[in-house]
Amino acid sequence: MTFDEHFIHFFYGWGLVAHRFRTVLFVGPFVLTALLSVGFVYIKEQTTIDPQYVFSPENARWRYERDILTSYWPLNEHKFWPGKSYDLSGYMDVIAAGKEDPTYGRPNMLISEYILELDRINKYIVYNLSVPVEHNGEHFDVHYTDLCMTYDWKCFLNDHITILQPKSHWGSFQGKFAELASEIIEKEIKITYPIGWRGTEPIYFGALVGGVHLTDDEGHFDYVKAVRLTYNTREEVVGNISYIWRKKVADYLTDKENPPSEILTFGLTHNESLPEGLQDVADTLTPKFILMSTILFCFCFGCSIVVLRHENIIVGIDWVRSKPILGLAALICPLLATASAFGLVLWTGEYYNAIVNVSPFIVVCIGIDDAFLMNAAWHRTNPDLSVAKRLAETLSEAAVAISITSITDMLTFGIGCFTTLPGVRLFCLYTFWGITFTYLYQITYFTAVMAFAGEMEDKGMHSLFCKQCVTPGEADNWITKWFCSGSVCRHLDRKMTVQDFNKMSSSDLPKKHKLESETASNTDKGFFNAVKQFFQSLQSEVDESDHNLESHHGRETLVNWFFREVYGPMLLKTSSKVSVLLIYLGYLFIALFGCAQIEEGLNPRNLVRSEFYLTNFYILIDETFWQEGLQMQVVVNNPPDLFDFNHRVQFDEMVSSFENTHYTMSHNATMLWLNAFETQLEEDAMFLNISEPTTSAEYYARIKEWLITTGGRRLWEKDIYWDPEDPSKLSAFRFQVGLKNYRTPTDHTNSCKLMRHLAEQYPEMNITTFHEYYPFADQYLELKPALFRNCFLAVVCMMFVALIMIPHYGAAIAIILSIISIDVGVLGYMALWGVSLECVSMITVIMSIGFSVDLSAHITYAYVKAPGCSSAKAVTALETLGWPVFLGAFTTIVGILVLTLVDAYIIQIFFKTIFLVIASSLLHGIVFLPVLLTIMLPKASVKHDNTPRNEKAEQMQYLARKITPKIMQMHAAPSAFDDAVSIDSKALEDVDLKSEK
Repeated sequence: MTFDEHFIHFFYGWGLVAHRFRTVLFVGPFVLTALLSVGFVYIKEQTTIDPQYVFSPENARWRYERDILTSYWPLNEHKFWPGKSYDLSGYMDVIAAGKEDPTYGRPNMLISEYILELDRINKYIVYNLSVPVEHNGEHFDVHYTDLCMTYDWKCFLNDHITILQPKSHWGSFQGKFAELASEIIEKEIKITYPIGWRGTEPIYFGALVGGVHLTDDEGHFDYVKAVRLTYNTREEVVGNISYIWRKKVADYLTDKENPPSEILTFGLTHNESLPEGLQDVADTLTPKFILMSTILFCFCFGCSIVVLRHENIIVGIDWVRSKPILGLAALICPLLATASAFGLVLWTGEYYNAIVNVSPFIVVCIGIDDAFLMNAAWHRTNPDLSVAKRLAETLSEAAVAISITSITDMLTFGIGCFTTLPGVRLFCLYTFWGITFTYLYQITYFTAVMAFAGEMEDKGMHSLFCKQCVTPGEADNWITKWFCSGSVCRHLDRKMTVQDFNKMSSSDLPKKHKLESETASNTDKGFFNAVKQFFQSLQSEVDESDHNLESHHGRETLVNWFFREVYGPMLLKTSSKVSVLLIYLGYLFIALFGCAQIEEGLNPRNLVRSEFYLTNFYILIDETFWQEGLQMQVVVNNPPDLFDFNHRVQFDEMVSSFENTHYTMSHNATMLWLNAFETQLEEDAMFLNISEPTTSAEYYARIKEWLITTGGRRLWEKDIYWDPEDPSKLSAFRFQVGLKNYRTPTDHTNSCKLMRHLAEQYPEMNITTFHEYYPFADQYLELKPALFRNCFLAVVCMMFVALIMIPHYGAAIAIILSIISIDVGVLGYMALWGVSLECVSMITVIMSIGFSVDLSAHITYAYVKAPGCSSAKAVTALETLGWPVFLGAFTTIVGILVLTLVDAYIIQIFFKTIFLVIASSLLHGIVFLPVLLTIMLPKASVKHDNTPRNEKAEQMQYLARKITPKIMQMHAAPSAFDDAVSIDSKALEDVDLKSEK
C-alpha cells in the first residue's frame, strides 16, 4: 500500500470513531478553546507598538549603528540638543505649510501673514496648551515649559520662527539700543541655507525650512514652502503627562471641525503616531471581519441547500438532505481555531502586533474551503448506507484533499516563522497555529457536527426544525413543499460490530476501502497490533447491509453534469488545448514582464489610512525635506591624528567622499566641528596674534579650550567624545552630512547602501553611518534574500508533501511546476497592479505558495486516481472536484472583498495579492493543469499490480459512464436517448485512442 492509501485507510477508521464519540468531539474543541483563550489576558502587556521592531530585521545592521551613537552620546534630558539623539521617545515633529492653491501651489511661508500665524500657533502650543494634574491635593496646569528637555535649563522654543520673521518684528528699540540691536542683527545673525549663523553658533536651516528658493551662491533665500517645528518632552518621571500633552497637541492641530488656522495646514508625528496608525487600521478590520463572517455564513447556508427536482424542474427544498447546520459549523470551526491560536501564542509569551489582525481572515477562508470539500464528499456517498459508514467514506475521500491543503499551508507559514523580519514572523506564527487548529477542529468538531447532521438525515428529520419531514408526495401546498418536505429516510435496523465486519472476506468488502484485516501481515504483532486493535475497538457499529451497497450513488447533479458533459469535453478538444496553451504563454509572458518591474520598499505613509493625520505629515515631508535638507550621522570611531598632515589629508578625502553624491548635498551642508575650530584658529592668529598649535598635544588642548569659549559650544560638544581614561585623547567624534533625493523607499535603500559602502573604504577610521530611516532600508535589503530563501524552502517542502501524498512522481512534478508558475504570476501581476515588494506583500507571497498548491493538488490527485484514458481522467477530476474547488476559491475571494472597504494600503496589499493567488490558482486548477496533465501524464496511474491495462476497455467504460444517466431517462423521455447517443458519439471521437495505434 502507498502512503496515501494508508492515510485514506486511517481516516476511514477515524470516521467510525468520530461517529461513536461525536458528542465528545463536539464539546472538546469548545473546552480547549476556552482554556487556551486565557492567553488573551496577556495581550496588553505583550503588545508591541514599535514599528522599528515589527518592520525591521531582528539582526539588522542599523541596531548596531544606533547603539554606537547611543553609547557615545546617550540621551540626557537636561543636556539635550535637537537632532543629536536618536533614543528619545518624547518628541513631536510638526511641519507647517500654507494651504495649497490649485493653480499656484504652496504659498511662501516667509510672507508676514503666514509666518506670524505660525508664530501665534507655536506660542499657543508652548504657553497655553496644558495638562491638568492633581498632586497632594493641589491642582496644577502643566505646560510645555514644565515638560520640555533642556540645555542649561533652557527649552528649545522654535526660535527660528522669530528669525524668519521680518526684522521689524524682532523687537522695538529706541536710541542707542536700536543702533546696537541693528548692528547685532546685521553682523551676528546670518540667515542662509543650508547653514546659518547666530554669532559663532551654527543653525542648520536645512532641517528647519523646506522647499527653499535660493537667491545667491551664499545661500540667501526668499521663498520657503514649509517650516518645521519640534517639541521634545521628558519621559523620566513625567512620561505619562508628556504623553497626554502630545496627544492634546495632536488633537489641536488635526481638529477638522475647529481647525487651528484658516490659512495653514499641518503634518505631525510623534513617537506614538505610527503605532496609533497601525492600530487604527487594525480597529477598522473588526467590523469588516464581522461583515465577512456574515457574508460567508449566508453563502455557506445557500450552498448547503439541496433542492427537490421532478423531471429536472425544481419543485421544493429537500430539508432532509440540506445541511445548513454544516454551513454554520464551517464558520465556527475557523473562529474557534483563531481564538485557540491567538490564546496559545500569547500564552507562550510571544508578542502581539496589529498586523496579525489580518490573520483571522486567512484562517476563516482556508477553513471554509476545506468544509466545502468535506460537504461535497458527503453528498457523493450513498444515502442508503448507515451514517457511520457514510462518515467513514466521507473522511476517507476528503482526507488527502484537506490534509494537503492544511499541511502545505502549515508548512509555508511555519517556514515564514523563521524569517528575520519580526512582522512577517509574528503574522506567520499566529496564522500557522490558526491553520493547525482549523485542521484539528475539522476532523473533530466539524466531523462531529456532520455526524449529528447525518443522524438527522438518516431519521428523515428537518435540518432546521428537528422534526419529521413530510415526503414531497405528501405535501399538499407550496409552503409545505418548500419549507417542510424532504427525502424519504432510510429504514434499516440490522447492525453488526466492526469486529464482525473485519472478519468478512475481502471479496465481500467494498473494493475501495478494505479494512485492516485485509492488509495486515500475519507477523504484525506487538505494540502496533495492540494499538490497531484498540483503535478498532473505539469504532462505531456498522450496518450489516452496508457491505452489499455501493459506497457512492450515481445521482446526477447539475454541477456534475456541467463539468462532465459541457466544460470537460469542451476544454479537452484539440483546438481548445491549443488555445489554452497560447493563453498560458500570454499569461507567462506578462507575468515575467511584471517581475522585471518589481519595486522594493514600503513608504511609511502607506502603513496608515489616508484619513489618519500622519498621512499629511508624510505628504509634506515628501514635498520638502525628503527632497533636500535631512541629515545623516557619520561617526569616526577611530579618529586619526588630525594634526598630522598625512592623516589630515586622508581624513579630508574621507569627508569629501560623503559629500556631493547623488544622495548627499555639497560641502556647505556638512556640519563638522573641525571646520569651525580651524576657522577660530585662523582668526586668533590674525586678530589676536595667537600662534597656531605646533604639536599634536597642543592641538587637542586648544580644541578643549575652544569648546569652552565658542558660541557653538553646546552644539559641538555633543559631537565629540573624549576618552574617559585619558581626557586629552579624542576617542570618537561625528559630523553630519546633508541628504537629498531621499524620497522613495528605493532611495532610502540605495542611499543606505552607498553610505555604508563609502564607510567601508576607510577601515582604519572605523566609520559608522546612521539615519533614522535606516530601519526601513534594512527591511528592504533583507526582503529579496528572505523571499528567495523562504520560497525555495517552501517549494522543496511542497515537493516532499506532494511526493508523499500523491502516489505518482510525474504528478508531484506537475504540482511543483504549477506552484512556480502561480508564484511567478503573482509576483508579476502584483507589480503591474502597483504593489511593491515589502514585508506585507512578502507575507502574501509566502501565503501564495501554500494556497497555490491546494487547488492544483486536488485536481492532480483526482486525475491520477481516476480510471480510464487521459481525457477520461481529466473529466473525472473536473467532475469530482471542479465544483468544490471553484466554491473554495470563490468563497475566499468573497471573504477578502470586504478588505477593499478598508482605506489602508497595507490592507489593500493583502487583498490584491490574495486575489491574485486565488484567481491564478483557480485558473491553473481548472484550466491549465487539466490540459497539462493530459499532455504530460497521459497514462498516469496508481495501480500496483501487474495486470496489463486495457485502455480501449477503460475508454468504453468512461463512455458508458457518461451515457448511463441518459439511458435511465429513456422511459421519461424516449426521444432524449437518440440525442444522448449522438452527443456521446462525438465524445467518442475526442477520447484518446493512442492505445490502438
